[in-house]
Amino acid sequence: MMPTDNITYYRRRLDEARHRASEASLPEVRRVHAEMAERYSAILRDAERGIVRPVLGIVPR
Repeated sequence: MMPTDNITYYRRRLDEARHRASEASLPEVRRVHAEMAERYSAILRDAERGIVRPVLGIVPR
């Protein structure tokens, strides 16, 4: 995936997690989606700065 693809992907995932958190009726479900949104936000910040995170299952050399 190209860096701009990563940014678009994680921005979309962040928006989805925030939306799901706001729509959840159960507090535990709301909390889980809010935590996911926080993590996507951190990943998105790194992607926007050009920081490449390792992909699960792929070890950088």
